[in-house]
Amino acid sequence: MAKISPFKAALPDLSDIVSFDEFFESAKRKFPLYLSDGIYEQTKKKALYVYRVKRSHRSHTGIIACTNILDYINGSIKKHENTLAAKEAKMMRLFDERQALIKPILLTYPNVLQIDAMINRITISTSPSFTISFQDEEHVFWQINNKTRIKMITEAFEKHVKDSYICDGHHRAKTSELLYRRMTEEKGILKIKEQANYMLAAYFPASEIEIHNYNRLIADLQGRTEEEFMEKMEKIYHIKEVSKGYYPIAKYEMGMFIGKQWYKVTLKDKYIPANKTATNETLDVHILNKYILEGILNIEDVRTEPDIKYIEGTKGAFGLERRVREGKAEVAFNLYPVALEDLIKISDQEDCLPPKSTWIEPRMRNGFIAHLYKEVEKE
Repeated sequence: MAKISPFKAALPDLSDIVSFDEFFESAKRKFPLYLSDGIYEQTKKKALYVYRVKRSHRSHTGIIACTNILDYINGSIKKHENTLAAKEAKMMRLFDERQALIKPILLTYPNVLQIDAMINRITISTSPSFTISFQDEEHVFWQINNKTRIKMITEAFEKHVKDSYICDGHHRAKTSELLYRRMTEEKGILKIKEQANYMLAAYFPASEIEIHNYNRLIADLQGRTEEEFMEKMEKIYHIKEVSKGYYPIAKYEMGMFIGKQWYKVTLKDKYIPANKTATNETLDVHILNKYILEGILNIEDVRTEPDIKYIEGTKGAFGLERRVREGKAEVAFNLYPVALEDLIKISDQEDCLPPKSTWIEPRMRNGFIAHLYKEVEKE
């Protein structure tokens, strides 16, 4: 069950910030300096935070809290991505430098009516504590430090949220675990109040999560002409010319832009996985990797291939087309997005999605709210 906790957050003094965009873009590099200069101040009371991200076409509302690292270690916080040792080491250096986690791990969980109702009451009945306008979004926070309300929320999570799922932040979660293990080796069993027991998390119910496709640009056809590439594609896919950028509307189809032309590309029946249960191998991105990148282009490792570029689905078909027309790629693929239900099923199976399978919103940002590993001593 989810064991969330209130915490003494480090918050920026917004009155001293001239440009929110410039300040928060620099927080990733300069957080220790900002903290020592007093721009960030730790709250006196522990609190939870209702957090709403307002975008042009919709909003997302959840709760920011600390969560016990043992939930991650014991598997009730589930992952769908393997982490890289080099990135873990880089992040550990950042954790040591900052002595803080400055961006929440984005988690989701099946909607719970009781929790939804509590969050809704808070946002309707109380004024926001602070608001941050960043780029083209508005980030709204309600600080919850009333003990009764905190008790109600934490007990609801512990009772009703059996498992939660990482949407974004696999390396932050893994590095939090590594920090916890290092601390226990140095100090033995950590006291419950020690902040290395916890990681900063943003819990958004499933209805508040939006998964976009994560598309592919291929810079080099590995010596093949467009005609040779299309001939091999036609053995695996039904290919139909379309007049404009094609957005796939079902699994096993995608849009393809090559040679100044868009195509609707549909997987032939013989290549569709017989197993209808959601697994890694039933995902469109796996099929693209298997039959096109590996099978046609002979790319051995899609994770390290420099000729593959990734572009978030929010940039649309035009973003793919523009890069091909500019000569930055020879072919672009507009993929069908992974369903949240499939992500959850694959996570439950302790399987992993292929690299760069999803672009998930809301996006967490650096420096809006931070969890310090050591309490700031007041002079």
